[in-house]
Amino acid sequence: EEEELPDPYASVGDDVVRQISAGELEELVFEKQTKTVIGDFSYSWCFSATRAQSMFINAARQLSSQSVVFVRVDSKEYPAVARHYDVSCGLQSHVYVLRKGEGLNKERKVDSEEIVVPAQESEFMSALRSRFEAKLVHITTEDELNDFKKSHNIVAIAIFDTSKGGNSAESLPEFQALTKAATVTRGLVPIGYIDRQLGGYVGPSVKVFKHGKEMDGGMKLVIDGGVLARMIGAEAFPLVSMYEYGVRESFDRIGIPIIQVFGHDKDTINLAQEVAKEYRGRLGLVRMSPQHYYMLEDHGMDEKSVPGVGITDSFHWNSMKYAHDGEMTVESVRATVDKYLAGTLPPSFKSEKTPPPGHHDKGTVKKVVKNTLSEVVGEDSQQDTLIMVYRPWMHTLKKARQTLAKVAEAFKELDRVTVASLDVSGNFFDRDIWRGMREMEEDPCIYMCPRGGGGCKKFYGQIAQKEIFQFAAKNSQTVKQQWDDKVKPQLKAMKKAESEAKEAAKKDSARRALEYEEEVKGFNDKVEKADELEIAAGVWKRVAVHGDSKLSPPRPHDQVKVHYTGTLASNGQKFDSSRDRGKPFTFTMGIQQVIPCWEKGVSSMVPGERAQLICDHKQAYGDRGAPPKIPEKAKLLFDVELLSTGPPSVHDEM
Repeated sequence: EEEELPDPYASVGDDVVRQISAGELEELVFEKQTKTVIGDFSYSWCFSATRAQSMFINAARQLSSQSVVFVRVDSKEYPAVARHYDVSCGLQSHVYVLRKGEGLNKERKVDSEEIVVPAQESEFMSALRSRFEAKLVHITTEDELNDFKKSHNIVAIAIFDTSKGGNSAESLPEFQALTKAATVTRGLVPIGYIDRQLGGYVGPSVKVFKHGKEMDGGMKLVIDGGVLARMIGAEAFPLVSMYEYGVRESFDRIGIPIIQVFGHDKDTINLAQEVAKEYRGRLGLVRMSPQHYYMLEDHGMDEKSVPGVGITDSFHWNSMKYAHDGEMTVESVRATVDKYLAGTLPPSFKSEKTPPPGHHDKGTVKKVVKNTLSEVVGEDSQQDTLIMVYRPWMHTLKKARQTLAKVAEAFKELDRVTVASLDVSGNFFDRDIWRGMREMEEDPCIYMCPRGGGGCKKFYGQIAQKEIFQFAAKNSQTVKQQWDDKVKPQLKAMKKAESEAKEAAKKDSARRALEYEEEVKGFNDKVEKADELEIAAGVWKRVAVHGDSKLSPPRPHDQVKVHYTGTLASNGQKFDSSRDRGKPFTFTMGIQQVIPCWEKGVSSMVPGERAQLICDHKQAYGDRGAPPKIPEKAKLLFDVELLSTGPPSVHDEM
C-alpha cells in the first residue's frame, strides 16, 4: 500500500483557513467585502508541499482578518484550479494572492500574484505582509513629497502634467499603467504620484530616489503597466545582485529576464559588472553563490562548467533556460545575450549528471538523464527500452518502483532489452516524446521505446507485473520471442527466491516481535517509575532514559531526528512507528510540521533522551482525529527518542 500523506488541515478550523471548492473560491473572490484572498492550491498528494502548508496555516493564524481570508482548495479534486493558476508539485511551493475581481472566469480574470514559499518562515511572513501595503500614494504637498522620498531606501515618483486640457491624472491611460506597475512592485518599490507643481519636477515622467536622493536620468511614463514596472524595477535594483530569496521574488514579480553568473573569482566578478552595465533595464544580472550551483543543472550544465553563464526567462520552475556555450569573456557573453534578445539563441535543457560508465548492472533499472536520452529514443538506440517516467513526489512511486525492479530482474537474461527510469523533475520534460503524460501527472507513466527510434508507446492501466509483462510483449518483438526461453526460467527462479525470503522473514518477524515486547516492557517499567512532568497545558512527559545534559534542547528552526512509536492511550493500540520502518523521522522545529504536543514535548528533550509524551487531544489531532487510525478526541502516547538536533544543512534549505 502507498504511504498516505497526513492532512495538515485536518485539525484547522474554518476561522483560520477555509477549505472550499472551486465554485466557492469563484464566489469568494468576487465578494465586495473581501479585499484579499490568500490561497493554497497545492495537490493533496504532493509530499513536497507539507512544509509550505504548515507555514501557510501559521501565517493564517497571524494574518487572517475581515479583509484578508486564507483558503485551501485541493487541486487534485478541482483540476480547473490547477490549470488556471498553473499549480505544480516540486521542490518549490507556491501560494497565491487574489484580490477583489480575480477568479476562474477568464473574461473577468485579473492576474493573481504568486509567492514562492521560502525556506524561512520570517521571509514568508514578510512576503505576505508586503502584499497588504498601499500600492499607490497620492502626493499633494511639498512636505509629503520630501517625506515620501525618505520613507524607504528606494521609491519611485510619477509626475503627471495635468496643466493642459484640465484632465485629472486618474483619467489618463498612463495612470492606469502606473496603477498596474504599482501592483507589481508592491512591497518592493513604493510608488507615489504628483499631479500638480511640486519640487520643480516636470512631467510626464518617472523618477527613482535612493536614500532620498534622485538617481540620474529618469524615464518616460508609458501606457503599458508591465513595461513600466520593469523600467522602474531595473532602475531600482543593484547593477549586480547576489542570489537570495528576496532577489528571486523581486525579479520574478517585475518580470525581467535574468543573466545568472556562476563563479566567484575576480575575473568572473569583473565580467558580471561589465555585462550588467550593457543590459541594464533589459535584463537583470544575478551572481550565484557556490551553495546555489545546483541550478547549473537547469541549464544542462554541471559544476565543471564553473565559471559559467546561463539566462532564464524567470526563476519559475517551468521557464525556459539558455546556456552560454563559449569563452568567459565580455564579448563572448554579450554575443550570447544578444542572440537571446533577438530570439535566436536555442534553449538548453535541464539534465542531471550523466551516470558514470558501468553504473548499470543487468537485471536492474537503468538511470537515464536528459543527456543520455538519445540512447533510448534516438535513431541510433540499440535497445528496446521499457522506461518509467516520474517525479519523486508522485504518491504511487514507491509501489511503481518495486514493480519495475521486479520486471527488470525478470528481463535480466534478455538480449537488447533494457528497463530504465527518468526523473523529469531533474531533467527536461519533453511533451513530444512523452505523449499522453500530463505536466502534473499524479502517477508514474510507463513507455516502451523501440530501438532505432520511431516513437515511444505509452502504457495505460494499473502498474502491476502481469499488465507490464503483457504490454512489453505486445510492443517488443524481442520480449515476445525470448519469453519462453529466457523470461519464464528467470521468473521461476525469482519465485523460489521470494518463497525462501518470505519464510526467513516470518522467522525474523517472530524474533523481532518478541524483542519488541521485551523492549516495550522495559520502557514501560522505566516510565512507570518516572515522575510525570507537565510541559504545557495538555502535554506531559515521563523520562525513561536521560540524555546528555551537556547538550542543549532543540531550538526553533533546528532540524531534529527522532525514533518514535505512537499508541492510543485508551487501548495501547499502535498506530505508527518509525522503528517499524527502520528509518528515523526528521522534521524542523517551530514551523508546525508536527502536532503541538511534539513541538512542546520534543523542545524539552536533549539528544540521547528517551521519554513518553502524553498528549491531550487538543495538543494532538483535535476533535476530528486523523481517521481511520486515530479516532475523535483521542489522547495519545508517544515513545520518543531524540537522536540528534542542529541547524538545517544548506541542502535542506534548498
